[in-house]
Amino acid sequence: MTLTSFFRIFLAGVIAASMTGCSYMARQVLAPQKDVSKFYLLTPTADTAAPAQAAAATSGNFTLGLGPIKLPPYLDRPEVVTRAAPNRLELSKEDRWGESIQNGFTSAIERDLAAQAGATVIVFPWYNTVHIDMQVQIDVYRFETDANGTATLSAKWTILDSTGKNILYTVESNLTQPSKPGDMTEAAAALSRTIGDLSGQIANMLQQLRSQRGAHPA
Repeated sequence: MTLTSFFRIFLAGVIAASMTGCSYMARQVLAPQKDVSKFYLLTPTADTAAPAQAAAATSGNFTLGLGPIKLPPYLDRPEVVTRAAPNRLELSKEDRWGESIQNGFTSAIERDLAAQAGATVIVFPWYNTVHIDMQVQIDVYRFETDANGTATLSAKWTILDSTGKNILYTVESNLTQPSKPGDMTEAAAALSRTIGDLSGQIANMLQQLRSQRGAHPA
């Protein structure tokens, strides 16, 4: 074999090996990637209440209008949002909400208020023909966990009369619940508990207002 023939064979082997390597890399890049997304839900604390307590709480003849409920625009996305710093948010690459945060929040507090306030809850908007005894509006400023796992819910809530025109009570609540850092399952549960806490504050004030009206009927 001449030297020229040897180099031709060697060069052909190098080219073949390179093409094989490129083909393998192309298959790896173009192959379907495994979806590592995980999906989470907010759950009402009423779901964990004892049946007897829930039955007692929901007795009564009181209709509560719930809404509008406004959440900050930065939460209007499927990715779970974490507050990394006072002025910085991080979007998770893997953790997702199983439904819009607006729907999840509204559904959870609707169930909690129905149980804790002993009310029939009707979510905004409703027909003009529907009778509402009182109305609760909620304007959420913050609703997320931080790097330490602390879940925070900051919101202004207002109770109005049956006409929806007269304010009976308004206040801002700042609620927190702990969870394990980096554990989104616990974080979702902690966020759910803050909704339950807010519902409890609203239910207590509704009871006070109902008692006052009973003592001083119009």
